[in-house]
Amino acid sequence: MVWGLSPVDPLPGEDKYYIFTKGTYKVGRKGCHVIINKDKGVSRIHAEIIIDAMTSLNPLQNKPSNVPSKVRIRDCSKYGTFINKNLESEEKVHDFQNRETTLKDGDLVSFGTGNATYRFGFVPLIFFVYCLEPIQVNHPLQDKVSSIGACTTHYLSSECTHVLVDQFMSVKEDLVDAIVAKKPFVLSSWVEFVAEKGIRTEIPSCSSHAPTLTVEGLSVKVANPKARETCLEGYTFVMESTHKYKFRDRLPSLLEVCGAKIFFVEEFCSSSQGLEDGEKNRVGCVIPAGAADKFDRFHNLRSVSRMNEMDLICAVLAGYLDPSTWISPSVLLSSSCSTDETVVADSDAEAETATSVHTIGAVSTEEATKYKSKVEISTDHANTRSEDSHIMTFRDRNDGMTMRVDKVDDSESGNSDVIYSQDLIVRDVNLPASVSSTTKNRVLNFKCFRMINTQSGNSFSNLIPFSKYPYKDSEYGSEEVVESLKEEKKRKQMEAIADDLFNNEKARRRGVAGSLRGLLTRG
Repeated sequence: MVWGLSPVDPLPGEDKYYIFTKGTYKVGRKGCHVIINKDKGVSRIHAEIIIDAMTSLNPLQNKPSNVPSKVRIRDCSKYGTFINKNLESEEKVHDFQNRETTLKDGDLVSFGTGNATYRFGFVPLIFFVYCLEPIQVNHPLQDKVSSIGACTTHYLSSECTHVLVDQFMSVKEDLVDAIVAKKPFVLSSWVEFVAEKGIRTEIPSCSSHAPTLTVEGLSVKVANPKARETCLEGYTFVMESTHKYKFRDRLPSLLEVCGAKIFFVEEFCSSSQGLEDGEKNRVGCVIPAGAADKFDRFHNLRSVSRMNEMDLICAVLAGYLDPSTWISPSVLLSSSCSTDETVVADSDAEAETATSVHTIGAVSTEEATKYKSKVEISTDHANTRSEDSHIMTFRDRNDGMTMRVDKVDDSESGNSDVIYSQDLIVRDVNLPASVSSTTKNRVLNFKCFRMINTQSGNSFSNLIPFSKYPYKDSEYGSEEVVESLKEEKKRKQMEAIADDLFNNEKARRRGVAGSLRGLLTRG
């Protein structure tokens, strides 16, 4: 059993204490295991709580009051330690033999003058051990759990406090029930971490010892229950009959526990359930696991996004719904009026080609993604023109190209299919059409859209604001420049002659010195 010592009338910031291992724990002032500051009559070491053994008790089978606690309290104080067993009269621990007595679940203990009163009681710590085979017994794990006074069970119940699993175990019905019951998931390493310290002011967090489970081969890190409670807030899911899903009737409960709203297709009406809420409440259809992305009964909800059942399970485990897991709704396409054949002159380095571009409009919801416009190749030219458009053409004798300026009036629907530029160049209709070199599904070469006979703004005359002949008007050929060049040349010649004379003089002196040394050595 895990024992707890909690203040009856706690002050702000006053701690509770949890005892996980056997041993002797001192009660008193600073430096003790249990620190009491609100009673001036508490001694430096006021009392001792002795845990002789940690008893593993299952409250489903036995009542804590009927089982020996194997816990004693010893008085070491000046002003006394009092214990109230029957909630009627207090007994002084100092009056018992050896100044100690036993403690049981529910006893009230007062230290000093009576201002510091604590309740000593049993804190349940029951692990639901999830394994593939319920008959399988892990004795080392059982010993670890018993060492901290906790107990294990292979059947999930409301009394279970934690779910004990191994890494990378697959998610089954029992784990889904544990998620619905808002139970934290832990590894066996958490039990070892708790046992490292005998007494604590709180039960350690499970976040650093959370397991990683697998859902259809995908690994998911399990989040804490608080994160799971709000991960689906603002979402509404439309479901078919529960028997079509892998987890059947467990799935609606699982989604509701995480904050989502659930409707079945029989009771859901797209016109009245608020599909227009937008960001506040996103609606999606739940696809059964292993089923194709087709809904015979969801034909009236084709504009609604969809989510796979297994992706929802992963989102609940992780405590976060990834927006990329949504399946975009189908998009209805409607064709619009096609444009005239337009051929744009190529750049200087490109060959001249003829292409025809037909734009297909896409009508979709706000959730729909962008679709590429369809580009087709054509060598035919439209012979008809709109009666509402006004055309001005200027013929060129050399290449047969014409400049066309179109002014397109707004259509009856208020939308214009194509807006022409005033500098757009169009081939003469009388010339034979050239063979198109654009292949299907090939990216258009946008170099072809460069206008010809148009001077660029980055010309030399614009960037370099000098005269046309920059060296013609300079003083490079004047007499002063010529004289200075002659003087510089003469100065360099004189320096070269001086260097030669200096080097020759040094060589001559070295030769004389060498001859004198030779004569002296011979003599």
